[in-house]
Amino acid sequence: MDILNSIFEFVVSSKPIVFILALDGIRACIAYLGIIDRDLPVIGRIIYGKYDASVIKTALKELGYSKEEAVKLSQKLKKENNSVNNVPRHDTARHLIYLLSKYTYEFEDTISYGLIAPQRERSYSNYYISTMDAVHNATDLEKLSVIMIRLIYSVMKNQSIDFIIVPKGGNPLLAQHVAQKLNILLIIAKDRNDSARPPQDKKDSKLFAIRYEGLNELIKKNRDKGKKCRGIVLDCNTSGATQLTNIVKEFNQFVDVCDYPIEHLTYAFVLFKLVKINKSTGQEIDIEKAFSDIDCKLNRFFDLDEEDKAKLVDISGLDYYENIDRIDQIIDGIKNKGRYYYKED
Repeated sequence: MDILNSIFEFVVSSKPIVFILALDGIRACIAYLGIIDRDLPVIGRIIYGKYDASVIKTALKELGYSKEEAVKLSQKLKKENNSVNNVPRHDTARHLIYLLSKYTYEFEDTISYGLIAPQRERSYSNYYISTMDAVHNATDLEKLSVIMIRLIYSVMKNQSIDFIIVPKGGNPLLAQHVAQKLNILLIIAKDRNDSARPPQDKKDSKLFAIRYEGLNELIKKNRDKGKKCRGIVLDCNTSGATQLTNIVKEFNQFVDVCDYPIEHLTYAFVLFKLVKINKSTGQEIDIEKAFSDIDCKLNRFFDLDEEDKAKLVDISGLDYYENIDRIDQIIDGIKNKGRYYYKED
């Protein structure tokens, strides 16, 4: 307190120009030390302003770069810094929304997608979110993996996980990256329609292993641990959830038949669920029951409907930091519809 009083007395007794310089010096000192959260409304912007950018530009100019070159290089450095690991925990959902906007495509005519199966209705939309595209970009794959892991930890808490199982027709690249970051095994489940999958009516442990690539390695690695393995089902998104529920049902069935030291699958994770509408009734199709019927819980950040996807298209290609307000509006809209599920640690 004595130090603060001294600063105050010095400031009020100084001439105007000294007063301004003193305030700016204090502001710069606080910005340098980082003792105030830069995300605080109003005061964070006052304290930091464009402090970081000006420091970079000044340093570059002192190294001999022209003003124009310094500006370009500082912008590139800012972009690089924001590209991989800069996903603050409290901004996780924001970054997911922004990433999805980069890969959301709009069509003039309605398109359909989803598995064709008896009594299964396909999804229809004027938009397509290509998360399969996103994982082929190394930076975005890294971000999506971090985001998915935060969702997993928010649900699983301190429970150990030994493996991830992903549909072969789903997003194996995302699942593989997540498994590598968690240092656990990956199992890839062949789809029912996969020609390389053995017949379904054979309840044989060897055939089971063929259906689930990587299962033998899991059993070998955990044979002498004296406890059952725990796994989760994972994909980038879902609408009808046919692939995921089939995997859970069949995997749990064969674990029992073959008496494997593996717990039943009870957790499924996707980044988001697409709202699916019954074309005949116009009502939303509830897939929660399909999971609860097999004692499994579907976990995700949020559900997206046509209105949400249209808003993703609107912010596509825009700068993240200049459009946080618009991203927040999308998230608030999802919350207002009761379709936001992520609980931060």
